[in-house]
Amino acid sequence: MSTKGKYLSVFILAAIIMTPIGLVAEGSAWGEWSSDEIHTMLGYVPQSIAQAKPLIGAMIPDYAINGFGALASTWLSAVIGVGLVFGVMIAIKKSAKRAS
Repeated sequence: MSTKGKYLSVFILAAIIMTPIGLVAEGSAWGEWSSDEIHTMLGYVPQSIAQAKPLIGAMIPDYAINGFGALASTWLSAVIGVGLVFGVMIAIKKSAKRAS
């Protein structure tokens, strides 16, 4: 593994380990606001947000997985998310190689 790859792996592992910090933080995660929270912050809800419908439902709503505690659910959600991102990245890379 290259030096860059090692640093990236350490960074990703550290980010996964720190994920449960969100359990003790106050308020919502940045960008995960409901329409009610946006209304409280701005005094109104932009029309584009009010009319928007999610393309897909959340795979793991509120980062909670049945049968797991909050800490384990949060870590497992982080690992699943990282795995999905890397899976998509690898698929794009393979697709780009075939196209060239």
